[in-house]
Order: sequence, then C-alpha cells, then structure tokens
Amino acid sequence: MFRFKINGFFLLLLFFLASCGPTPSFLKKTGSPAGVPTDPDYPFSQYVQESRKNIEHILGDLRFSSGDSPYLGKYSAAQAAQMRGPFERLPEKGSTGPGKGKGFLLIHGLTDSPYLMHSIADSLHQAYPNGTIRAVLLPGHGTVAGDSLNMRHTDWMAITDYGVRSFENMETISDLYLVGFSTGTALAVRHLLDNPKSCKIKGLILISTAVKAKSEAAFLSPYLRWVKDWLDTFEERDAARYESFSVNAGAEFYLLTKNIMKSKSLINVPVLMAVSADDDTIDADAARQFFCDRVTARRRGLIWYASRHAERNIAPPCGDIKEVKLGPVDREFQGTAYRFANYAHTALSMSPADEHYGVNGRYHHCKAYDTPPDMEDFNKCQQGSAKTIFGEKDIASNAAKKELDYDYWRRGTFNPDYSRLERAMICLADETCDLQKSLDDQ
Repeated sequence: MFRFKINGFFLLLLFFLASCGPTPSFLKKTGSPAGVPTDPDYPFSQYVQESRKNIEHILGDLRFSSGDSPYLGKYSAAQAAQMRGPFERLPEKGSTGPGKGKGFLLIHGLTDSPYLMHSIADSLHQAYPNGTIRAVLLPGHGTVAGDSLNMRHTDWMAITDYGVRSFENMETISDLYLVGFSTGTALAVRHLLDNPKSCKIKGLILISTAVKAKSEAAFLSPYLRWVKDWLDTFEERDAARYESFSVNAGAEFYLLTKNIMKSKSLINVPVLMAVSADDDTIDADAARQFFCDRVTARRRGLIWYASRHAERNIAPPCGDIKEVKLGPVDREFQGTAYRFANYAHTALSMSPADEHYGVNGRYHHCKAYDTPPDMEDFNKCQQGSAKTIFGEKDIASNAAKKELDYDYWRRGTFNPDYSRLERAMICLADETCDLQKSLDDQ
C-alpha cells in the first residue's frame, strides 16, 4: 500500500510538471470570447458585424503580431474573421425564385465555426434564393482555442434560442428549418424538445448527428477539467476552426448530450440525417438508433455512409435508411484525381468544391504528423502525392496503410457524396418532394 502511494505521488507530480512551461497566447483565455447578445431582440445583422469585428481584433493581436499569417493558406486576420464569424444570406432583391417564407438556422459543431456550414448555405441559397439563411457562432468559438477553456453548453443553447427567435420575430418567415452539424445537431434537437409548441419549426437537418460521444469515458470529462486543461494542443494552423481540444470542450459536449438518448420525447417534424458508420467522434450506432426510435415523422430519411469494416455493416434496424457504399479508393473531382478511404466525421457538411476544405482546398488536415520539432512528415503530408489518401482516423494504422497502400493520410474535410446530401436537404424543405426518391437518385 505504501509503495502504491509513493508511485501515485510521483505520477501526480509528473503530470503537473508536464503541464508547466510557457503557454502560447492562443491557448489562453482572451477575456473577450464570442457570447450571446444581452438583448434577445438584438438585430442579427449587427450581431454578425460585431462578432466579426471582435474576432478580427483578437486574431490581429494574438496571431498576427509578427506580421506573418499563422494559417495554412496565408489568410489575413480579416479573412479568418469572416470565415469564423456568424453570417446571414438574405433574399435576393427582385428575385422571383422559390424560398419565400422559408428560413434556415445553421448551427456548427464543437471547436468548429460557421464556416463548416458554408457549403450548406450555398446549396440552400441557390435552391431557395428568396429564403433567409442565418448561421450563429457558438460562444467560446471563433477567436482562439483558449476561449474554449470556460465556454458553457448553456450559452450554446442560448445562442440557438437567439437564432430561432430572430426568425420568429419575422412576419415574412413561416417555415423554419434547423440545420446542425455535429454538436449543432444536439442543439437543434434540444431546442425542439424544449420548445414542442414552436409552430414555425418545420424540419431538422442533422449532419454527423451527435446524440452521444464516441468515447465511453466521456462522463469523466466534467471532473477531469478541474486538473487538466487540454487533451490535444496544436499550432492552430486552420483559419476556419480550432485544432486544439480542451477537456472543457469535451465536458460541455457531454453535459449537453447526456440525456438525449435517455429522453422518451419523440421528434414529429420531418428529419434528414447523415451519419458515417466509421465516425471517430460521435457514436454512429446511437445516432442511427435515435433515428429509428425517436423520429416519428412520415417524411424522414437517414443517409448512412457504410463502413470499410465489414462487421459494422449490419442490417439497418428500421426503414427510411439509405446506405451509401464506399465505392472505389481512386476517384476524380473536376479533373483532379484523389484517393478516398472512408467518410470522416469532419467531412460530411463540406462540398468537394470548397476552396478551403475541398479536393483542391488550401487547408490539408495533417494533424497526425504535426509533431514539432520534427516536421518532415507534416510537410510531406501537406505537399501530398498520388498515394496520399483522405479518410477517418481508423485508417491511421500499419494494417490500413498496407491495405490501402498510402504514404500519408489526411483526415477527411469534404464529402464525395455531397451532391446526394444537397439534393436531400433541398427536398426536405419542399413538402411536395419525395424525400426517399431524392436519396436514391444518382
């Protein structure tokens, strides 16, 4: 017993010693994180403007003090602020196209930003030019990763409420659709369940549906955050989102989602979901069971991206599920050849054509090789080759490397099947459209 106590003491000492040392400014709290407007009726356009101004100011002070851009792609502080900030797309003046009376509230995921909703916004705006599209910024996001250290899920819920209220105050909007990615899906579901009499909400679009964390140890995160700040830290090279992950971020996600699967409340508005069976961030099986057990609307559909592991491809437990097979490893998009292993959590909401995350995007997700001071593999991954492959984290093994014959892997940042998702999203917002047919069409 005495020996155990001594070993435990030294382990604890090593833990705290490992936590010491200079902390980069971007891993510290700024004192001016993204928040919730104090006035519940604050004009959304002003919220967008002030949020972007705050982000640009913080990034300019903390990330651009040397004069050089810290981001892959060499974005300016103003460009990064525009990418990370909330946004809205209003009806086109003089347009006679469809979308009148429709509103779409876009809610991004954990450590992400509204940029992860840009492809979706483009698709919806093109299909419904007379609709109104708004994307909120979750408090604690958008500035620097240090601001994730004290963010709270109750504030995420509050900004979701603010976004919904901005549509409820518009007499011109009769049909509102909540569109979430990852953590944003849990916020959309929580809002609907907490406001069952909301008459304007006509449907949910839930991409990389997060009703439960992948890790079985997630319940420990609310306690771990009192002794440890970070699970992973990086140099923050992505202009669109945080790369470092705080324990507090995981804790607040757990608190947001811990009762969703336990609840018996049913979802009776139309629902479209898209989930990867190989998702390494959320529990894909729990998401599929949520769809089968809790979504009771007649118009519903789940795009289920099949796994590269045969044992995971079990028969769907209910109907209205479109299973999308993986297809070939070697692919092509608009003249560019690339290699694809499977669908990553981070990829589903983004078009292959996106200028930042797409096939030819300026950002390459090579965090697996971001191991200073030895950056040789990171640089080679950034450069890429004919053998470099996109996929989920499960391909980062010697067995997968041998099977797939790749040199470097990048975690997926775009969805090769985005056109199907786009078609289904547009269909969900059209009550005359056959949702299942939209899922089957090629």
